[in-house]
Amino acid sequence: MNLTPNSERQTRNAKRENGSATVLVFALLAVMVLYMNSNQLALHSLKRDLRVVEQKQLKKFQPPPKPAQP
Repeated sequence: MNLTPNSERQTRNAKRENGSATVLVFALLAVMVLYMNSNQLALHSLKRDLRVVEQKQLKKFQPPPKPAQP
C-alpha cells in the first residue's frame, strides 16, 4: 500500500485553495467590470436625456421674435 506523506497532502490542498481563490478573484473582477459598464451606459443615457430637456427648455424660453419694422 502506497500512502502519501502528510506534507504532500497539505501541499495539494494549498494548491486547490490557491486555485479556488484565483477563480474567485477573477469572478469578482468580472462582476465589477459588468457593474462599471452598466453604470457607463446609464450615465450616457442620462446625458442624452438631459441634452434633450435642455434643448426643449431653450426653445421654450427664447425671447419672442421682434416684429418687422414697416
